Amino acid sequence: MKTVRLVIFLTFLLVMAASSLASEYDATLSSDYGTKYYDGVYMHAPAEKMEEWNEWKFGMFIHWGAWSQAHSGAIWDIVRIQTPEQRVKSLDLYKTFNPVKYDPKQWAKIAKQAGMKYVVFTTKHHDGFCNFETTETDLKVTNPDCPYSKSKKPDILKELVKAYRAEGIKIGFYFSHIDWYHHAAKYFSRTHWQYDETLVDTKPEIWEEALAFETAQINELMDNYGPIDIFWFDISMPGGMPYDTPYPHPRIKKDMIELVKMMRQKDPQMIINNRGVDIYGDFSTPEQRIPEMGIPGYWESNITITNGRGFWYKGPNPDSKSAKEVVHMLLEITGKGGNFLLNVGPAPDGTITPEETKTLKGIGDWLEINGESIYGTTGSPFRRLDWGKCTIKGSNLYLHVMDWPKDGVLRVPAIRNKVKGAYLLADKSKKQLKINKDAEDLLISVGKNAPDEISSVVVLTIVGKADVDNTLVQSKDGSIELVAGTAEIIGKHARYFQGQNPRSDDYITKWSVPGDYIKWEFKVPMPGTFDVTMHYASKPFMAGSSFTVEGAGQVLTGEVKPSKPDQKFISHKLGQLKIAKKGTYTVMIKPGKIVKNELMEFKKIVLIPSGQAEK
Repeated sequence: MKTVRLVIFLTFLLVMAASSLASEYDATLSSDYGTKYYDGVYMHAPAEKMEEWNEWKFGMFIHWGAWSQAHSGAIWDIVRIQTPEQRVKSLDLYKTFNPVKYDPKQWAKIAKQAGMKYVVFTTKHHDGFCNFETTETDLKVTNPDCPYSKSKKPDILKELVKAYRAEGIKIGFYFSHIDWYHHAAKYFSRTHWQYDETLVDTKPEIWEEALAFETAQINELMDNYGPIDIFWFDISMPGGMPYDTPYPHPRIKKDMIELVKMMRQKDPQMIINNRGVDIYGDFSTPEQRIPEMGIPGYWESNITITNGRGFWYKGPNPDSKSAKEVVHMLLEITGKGGNFLLNVGPAPDGTITPEETKTLKGIGDWLEINGESIYGTTGSPFRRLDWGKCTIKGSNLYLHVMDWPKDGVLRVPAIRNKVKGAYLLADKSKKQLKINKDAEDLLISVGKNAPDEISSVVVLTIVGKADVDNTLVQSKDGSIELVAGTAEIIGKHARYFQGQNPRSDDYITKWSVPGDYIKWEFKVPMPGTFDVTMHYASKPFMAGSSFTVEGAGQVLTGEVKPSKPDQKFISHKLGQLKIAKKGTYTVMIKPGKIVKNELMEFKKIVLIPSGQAEK
C-alpha cells in the first residue's frame, strides 16, 4: 500500500511540474501569437516574395551525400531495425564518401536546360551528415576522415551555391530538424519522424543543448552561404504534428517560434516552408503526391524523378519517369496553382544518372516551346477537363491538351466570357483557329494532328476574368465521380482533410454525428443505369455504422465495412441507381447509426454505367 501511495504521489508531482511548466511558457508567448507578427517581428516572407516564388513553378530537389552509397531506403533502417552498434557503423559512411566526379556547374546547367528556376539541396539529412563546413559537429564532408576533404574544394555546398547562382537559379537549403548523430539531439528520436517530447520536461538540459546545436547550424548556413532564397525544413521537433500545425507543448512551441523569429530578423526576404515551424511557414509541402483539390495558399509538391520509395540514389539503372509523365505532373500541379519540386538522386561519384538526365532534357525541350504557359501562371478556373489541364496568365487561358480530340474539335466547357480568339502556342504565326459555340461550350477547330506528343497548348484569349460554370458534369465515358473535395458538407463536425504525404490521402473525416451529411449537384447528359461504388476507410473497431445514399428519387443503404491493415481505402459496391432523363441531379450521403467515434473516412463515390468496369 505504501508503494502504491508513493507512485501516486510521484505521478502527482510530475503532473504538477508539467502543469507549472506549461503555465510558465504559455505566459511567455506574445499576445499576438497566431497573427502575422510575433514580438514585433513580421513572421512570414513578404507577399511580393511569395508571388515571385509562385511564378518560378519548377525547381530541382537534390538528395545527395554519404547516404548515396547505400541502397535506397537504407537510411530508415537506422531507427527501424538497427542495434546501437550497427547504427554507429551506418553513420560512418562519410569515411568512404569520395564523389570525385562532383561537378556542380554541370548540375546547374542540367537544371537550367530543364527549365528549373530554383534548387533545394540537402545540407543535412536525418543522419546528421553535413554537406557543408560546420564547427558544430565532426560528421561533415570537410572532416579529415572523409576522403573528399582532401579535394581542392571540399565544401560541397559552397561550390553548389556558386554554380547555381551563376546560372541565375534561386537557392534553397534542405535541413532536417532530426539528427541521429548529435550526442544530445539523438535522444529525442523514437522513429524517423517522431520525437519523444517527454524528455523536454524530464531532461530539459538535453533539449536546450539540442536546440542550441540546431540554432547554431542554421546561423552558420545563413551567415556563411547566404543570402538564401528558401529554407526548407524537414520533419517536426518533439511533439509536433506533421507540417503547419501548432505545437501542443508550450516549451517547444515557444522555442521553435523564437527560432523562426531569429531567422526572420536575419533575413526578412527568406522563404521558409511549413515543416516544424509551428504556424509560421510560408508554403505547404505535399510529398510524393499531388493533392486532389490543390491546397489553399502557397504549396509545392515534391516528387522523385525515379519510381519507388525513397529520394536517394537508386542504382545505376533507375526506373525513371519519362519526360511525358513529369510534364503531365507539372501541368496538373500548375493547373491547381502549385509549384513542382522534382527530386534527383545523384550517384555516389557525383554524377546525375543518364536516365534522369534524359528525362530532364525532355522536360526542358517541352518548356522551351511551351514555358509561357507555365511560368507566372495561376491555376485553372475549370473544376475538370476531360482532355487535359489549364493555366491562366492575364487574359490568356492556356489549354494543355493531353488527350487530343480525334475529330479535331476541342470542346471547352461552360465558359461565359466573350472570346477574342485562339491559336496554337507552338505556331509562331499565331494563326487564328475557328471557334463555334454549342450552348455555353466553345468548340475550337484544332485539327486532327497534335503538334506535340507530350501535350499541345491552345491559347484562348478572353475578355475579363474567367467566368466558368463549374457544376459537375458526367464524364465523356459515362461515369460520374463524386470526390470528397467537391462535396458540400452540411453540418459542424465533418470536415475535408487534405493529406500531404504518400501515407495519407484526401478524405472527409470527423463525421461523428448523424445530423451531418454531404451532397453533390451534377449534370447528366447521358442517362442510364449506374453501378454505385463507395470508397472509404474504417478501422475494424469503428466499423458497423449504417448510411444511406440518396439520388434520383432512390435510396441505397449500406453498412460500413472494416479496412484491412494493409489497405487504406476499400471499394464497397452498394447497388444501382437509375437516371432516366438528361438533367441536373443531387446525390446525398447521410449517416444512420454511428457505432463509434465517426462514420468513416470518406474518399469518393463513383457511378459507372452498368456493365462497364471502374477505371
